[in-house]
Amino acid sequence: MRISTSQVFQQGLSAMLEQQSKLMETQQQLATGRRILTPADDPAGSAQALDLSQAVAVTKQFQDNASTAKERLGLEDTTLGSINDLLQRVRSELAVQANNATQTNETRAAISQEVQQRLNDLLALANTRDANSEYLFSGYKGQVQPFAKTNTGFSYSGDQGSRYLQIGPTTQVATGDSGSDVFMAIRNGNGTFSMAGNAANTGNGVLGAGTLSGTTAYVPDTYSLVMGQQTNVAGGALAFTDTNNNDTLQYELRINGTLVYTGAEASSQTQAQIAASIAAQSGTTGVTAYVSGGVLYLAHTTPSAQAITVNETLTGFTEGTDAVTGYFGSALTGAAASNTLTVNAVPADSYVVLNGTGAAVTAGAYQSGANIAFNGIQTKVDGAPNNGDRFTISQSVNQDIFSTIQNLVNALTVDGSSQAGQARINNVLGQTLTDIDQAIGNILNIRARVGARLNTIESQQDTNDAASLQYQETLSGIQDLDYAEAASRLNLQQTILQAAQQAFIKVQGLSLFNFLR
Repeated sequence: MRISTSQVFQQGLSAMLEQQSKLMETQQQLATGRRILTPADDPAGSAQALDLSQAVAVTKQFQDNASTAKERLGLEDTTLGSINDLLQRVRSELAVQANNATQTNETRAAISQEVQQRLNDLLALANTRDANSEYLFSGYKGQVQPFAKTNTGFSYSGDQGSRYLQIGPTTQVATGDSGSDVFMAIRNGNGTFSMAGNAANTGNGVLGAGTLSGTTAYVPDTYSLVMGQQTNVAGGALAFTDTNNNDTLQYELRINGTLVYTGAEASSQTQAQIAASIAAQSGTTGVTAYVSGGVLYLAHTTPSAQAITVNETLTGFTEGTDAVTGYFGSALTGAAASNTLTVNAVPADSYVVLNGTGAAVTAGAYQSGANIAFNGIQTKVDGAPNNGDRFTISQSVNQDIFSTIQNLVNALTVDGSSQAGQARINNVLGQTLTDIDQAIGNILNIRARVGARLNTIESQQDTNDAASLQYQETLSGIQDLDYAEAASRLNLQQTILQAAQQAFIKVQGLSLFNFLR
């Protein structure tokens, strides 16, 4: 077989180029630190490295999301802390200070000015913006200012939404709370029912904070606690004495001069019927009646310090010995046919609790500071309320925190120079203190939720860090270069290339002409 000179040259050149290519590849590996330079180097490893690189990138995005959520929740927590401090100042210092009977109209006005300023501060905190200049408590409407004062109160322009960020493969976290949850959806009173005094009360009765009695199931309704006067009205048949059986005797009952009932001989009225007759003329007399527990109570339809006059009269007699005993106990005869009783209205000596339909639920003798319990509710009244003074116990409703503070401002402008005025202030302040407690409790609950989310974020960040480290270690094992092996291989390849080059030099000098010469 003949081997041409050109063939020898070509084979030697190919060998050197192949060794140069291998050497260059090793050099690139050493320069990049990567074992796999192209997918052709290791197709399976390249695919696995691609998946791991994507997992590392996704985990980094989770960490970025977690950092964003942490910053926003941290701002919310700080803002809520400032709101809590503000409410504590208003509740524990200003409202309690104003509730002192030694305060004058002037000193309460000064306190009112500071409360108004705190209200302005509260509104500013509720409109806090985050680092992206988005409102913190607007829900999804980050560019819309959530809260504003209007002519009728306070408005919320945000929505109910809460933004969520993905911070892990299966973990999302809310980055805030809607202003509705934080500031608007707060149940007034004790969260179950609220207490309020009638602004028209003329006595100095102050309604205490209501609680659930714990012994009776709470029955939701709107109740009225009416202060009144007990009577000894027993009802039954009227006992007439017609001495000669020759007259048509009649009994007449008047309240504040208005005839409310007429009964002839042998007529009979129950307590409920007598109360109904009195109530039927309440629009004229200003007096109504209730029956509870076998006792008939009289009460002004509106608060009043005026006494109630009850007049019983015997008519139709011809003899002085004709007689009848009235329902209010007057012993009437022909000789003394009329009697007027004065039912004092100041102070009231009893109370009646009415449900939403006006029916009596319970009643009893009034004693300042004594518990009044009914349908799962327990409360008390302190002081000396007048007849007809009223207090309302109604189901709790949502009341925004701004209106609660505004109610305090308004209460401090009431004239407290009279006992009745002071009582009105005390009733509103007592109600406001309870409402502020509810607001503080809601803020604390929201802060607890924020704290739980921050804990979740920190825990997920640790998990993400561990996962990212594991991905990177696995990825390193697949694509990173073994420098010791590569360096040894480089030396070997250099030696092989040098040998190939030297051999080529020797061979390229051989030719037939050189041999013949």
